[in-house]
Amino acid sequence: MTGGAAARDSRYNACMRVFRWLPILLLAALPASAQTSSTFARPELLVDPAWLEVNLFAPDTRVVDLRPRGFDEGHIPNAVWLDNNDIRNPKAPPTFLPTPQEFATLMGRLGISNTTRVIAYDERGGLYAARLWWILNHYGHSNVALLDGGWAKWTADKRVTTTAASRPAAATFTVKAGTIGVATADDVKAAINNRAVRLIDARTQNEIDGKDLRGIKRGGFIESSIPVYWEDLLDATARTVKPAAELERIWRGKGVAKNDAVIVYCQIGMRASYDLWTLALLGHDLSKLRNYYGAWEEWGNLDDTPIKNRG
Repeated sequence: MTGGAAARDSRYNACMRVFRWLPILLLAALPASAQTSSTFARPELLVDPAWLEVNLFAPDTRVVDLRPRGFDEGHIPNAVWLDNNDIRNPKAPPTFLPTPQEFATLMGRLGISNTTRVIAYDERGGLYAARLWWILNHYGHSNVALLDGGWAKWTADKRVTTTAASRPAAATFTVKAGTIGVATADDVKAAINNRAVRLIDARTQNEIDGKDLRGIKRGGFIESSIPVYWEDLLDATARTVKPAAELERIWRGKGVAKNDAVIVYCQIGMRASYDLWTLALLGHDLSKLRNYYGAWEEWGNLDDTPIKNRG
């Protein structure tokens, strides 16, 4: 090969390397909200795995893994692990929230400050991650998104994983007035048959029918509640959230309008958080959304709460 031909081949190979990486570079340059090719009213609440893979070490970004197990065997690079039990206190009625100081300390230990972009994921498509999204918003931190498809899609796409632990520097997190609210048992009682509030049940049909007690004394459902099972809002295979049009069809078909006040409950506030997150994606007024955080764990174990049963 002549020197001129070799030079041409070298330039050609260099160009091909640029072209091969150009789509990824362009994707990385876009904001996360532009990655999701959706028509969601709040696309910033959802992050595409392809975008995250090239932004794992972006400044002031913290990826949080909320899977109950498996972190040590493999996780998304630069992610930190959070035990979901740490963000709900079953012995703290009527809200069941960690105190503001407890929550601030926990976030600071994870390297999350008030300016940190938080990306949460789990292996269920958002069951655990959505509860972190909810409580961060409740405590005044709205820059939070769920990884679309979570760990299931990340690994199905064969994206990079690691067993190396991330040890972020401690940060200062200050609790502020938030948007999405918390509901108590008294709030739920006041919402029963109240036309001004939509009461949503995110549990399974067997729980609603009182067939699946899950260790709780009394089964059934709350009168006037509307069932919206959280997994019906997911693509069953990819574990990604359904398209905006599908979510609109589901929620509007249940009689829930964008300006409605909504209280959602499940067993311990996780499935309820996912329902609330999809409403936020669709543009609902965040100040009108509340999570009954005591949930059925409280309601079904009390002796004086009104419970309806089928038949």
